Amino acid sequence: MCTIGYGDIAPLTPWTKIFAVVFVLFGFGFLDILLSGVVNYVLDLQESLLLTGIHQMGSRHHHHHHRFSAKDYIIDFEKGRMRIRMKVGLALCVVVLCVGIGSLVLYFVEELGFVDSVYLSVMSVTTVGYGDRAFKTLQGRLFAAVWLLVSTLAVARAFLYLAEARIDRRHRRAVKSALDRKITVEDLLAADTYQHGFISKSEYIVLKLKEMGKISDKDINQVVNQFDKLDPNNLGKITLPDLLGGPL
Repeated sequence: MCTIGYGDIAPLTPWTKIFAVVFVLFGFGFLDILLSGVVNYVLDLQESLLLTGIHQMGSRHHHHHHRFSAKDYIIDFEKGRMRIRMKVGLALCVVVLCVGIGSLVLYFVEELGFVDSVYLSVMSVTTVGYGDRAFKTLQGRLFAAVWLLVSTLAVARAFLYLAEARIDRRHRRAVKSALDRKITVEDLLAADTYQHGFISKSEYIVLKLKEMGKISDKDINQVVNQFDKLDPNNLGKITLPDLLGGPL
């Protein structure tokens, strides 16, 4: 169910192969949902406790809030969450820990060489599983049954955080570019929806949000269509009678 497939043990009869097809398809999905839910809960709880602890420390030393400290590197106070780079660092540390523990067990329990131990450990946690090496002893296989469930998910989570960090960096660059760029005549004409010769504050906000990539024309059209349904008289505003007499 961890998608490793060492190949040393495999179904041989038609009925066991049919069972394996159903078992893997449903078992892998169930395992992913179950373990992902547990891991997300643990990570969210850990982050919440960390944020609460840092905020309490910050309230005690409020007069030093303008000075840079380690907590500024760990926590993004504007978004109220742990910084992406810290999540990536913690996830990678967990991956290294899983690989290290697996390597030690393979070295001492399975009695493999140092290179082979690290090799099989990495091939296992990344779910590659070439099949040239596998856990042979009973103790090693019992360990692998638990270790692989945790380590494969840790690797997947680390790659997820890496992708999230890359997307977050791209978004920050887009936001900075949009805020630094001065508005042009072409921008004014494009944002002037009602052809008034000027743009309102709301139109300027929509213009910048589009430039940041946070909304698209499709999103705007969906909101406009919803607004038009709530404004049957085309007054350009939603009134209390419209809400009381409308579908809501």
